[in-house]
Amino acid sequence: MPRRTWNEGTIEAELAPVVAKLGRFPKRGELVDLGLSGLWTAMQRHGGLAAWRERIVPARSRPTATPVQHDDIARRAYFLSQERGGDPIDNWLSAEQELRAA
Repeated sequence: MPRRTWNEGTIEAELAPVVAKLGRFPKRGELVDLGLSGLWTAMQRHGGLAAWRERIVPARSRPTATPVQHDDIARRAYFLSQERGGDPIDNWLSAEQELRAA
């Protein structure tokens, strides 16, 4: 197999279909399994992995943290306490967990 010359165009041409198939940025082992072990190093040398992740993975498919306000947690914890009683701290933690997962 001839040795590849990696540049931005060849990196993008090889990486984009892998990202489309996985729905996320690939792990190093996944690239090795696909016969693209040199792609990982090429990305590091041509801007870095974080830059390629930003460039290739669509922003809407990246996980984002959902901001949860203190008042929202307090409101949900109040309703949980009305529904089931119990320890206020348990209700608070349950409310926070529910809201962060939503």
